[in-house]
Amino acid sequence: MSKTWKICCVAAAIALAFIILVMILFIPAKGPYDDTDCWNQFEDFDISSLDTVEVTGEEFKILQLTDLHYWMPHKAKATDNVVKTLVEQNQPDMIVITGDSVFGPANLVYVPHIIDLMESFEIPWAIVYGNHDSEGKADKFWMGEKYEEAEHCLYHNGPYNIGGTGNYVVNLTKDGEPFYSLVMMDSNMYMEYDGKQEYACFELGQVSWYEYMITNLQANGYDKSMMFFHIPLVEYGVAYDEWEKGGFDESTGFGEKREEECNSPCNTGMFGMIKKLGSTTHTFCGHDHVNNYSVEYDGVVLSYGLKSSSQFYHDDDMIGGTLITIDAERNVEIEHKYIEA
Repeated sequence: MSKTWKICCVAAAIALAFIILVMILFIPAKGPYDDTDCWNQFEDFDISSLDTVEVTGEEFKILQLTDLHYWMPHKAKATDNVVKTLVEQNQPDMIVITGDSVFGPANLVYVPHIIDLMESFEIPWAIVYGNHDSEGKADKFWMGEKYEEAEHCLYHNGPYNIGGTGNYVVNLTKDGEPFYSLVMMDSNMYMEYDGKQEYACFELGQVSWYEYMITNLQANGYDKSMMFFHIPLVEYGVAYDEWEKGGFDESTGFGEKREEECNSPCNTGMFGMIKKLGSTTHTFCGHDHVNNYSVEYDGVVLSYGLKSSSQFYHDDDMIGGTLITIDAERNVEIEHKYIEA
């Protein structure tokens, strides 16, 4: 091979590598946008369209993971190990990830990684988006397509016209009968408020969709539900303040507050709708990495999940997952399961 040919081959290899790098870092990955899934409050409710998971034992265990923040390659294995240890030690029947699973440009790489990890457990799992998931190259529709293709994943993009992406419901049955409903919702990303960028809240269309779903679920025998989303409701801070004023009564709450709640400055009435309908007994969020309290407020338990990795800001003694156990009488127990960082 001549020297000139070798130089040309090396130059071509460098050019190809540069093109690939540019594609990975700068060219956005857009998923299919389905504008046919349009919700309206007058449409007939089809309960058979919702995914169902059968409760086969005397209890059903859900492992909540949150804020995995996959983005640093040198910490990916450690995060994998946290998740694997939690699953091995707690043997959940289902896993729910409440947002910020990935962060920044790395979302294109780590969404497939998370899917492979979750699928290795061979149990049902669900996921909702946080404010960071789609800040990288891949948008929510690209990620959603990958999640929907995974064999054990229950994720759905949901209606396109209510606000957010990934609003859907998973029903639990026991002996074929209604047991509990799990409402997965996108709490959105950011909003402009008073001239500043703030964290977003549920849109009014989502509140209406929640009312429609819960009302029809109740009519079909699903009288109890719990919600999973990322950004805490305004009422989380109110609940904690009331709990503090009451002397941190252990019968109504547990856990710690180590940072101010990073909720939206706006309140579109989701908690008011929850109280009005009387179905949702518990809500679970993430977002605030060093808050892990769980407090009963106005008959609803508002809970933070335990941050599930040491990626991004964290406290080493506040890493792990949250185990939610629903017994045969539909009583709910919440436990934080700590893992050494």
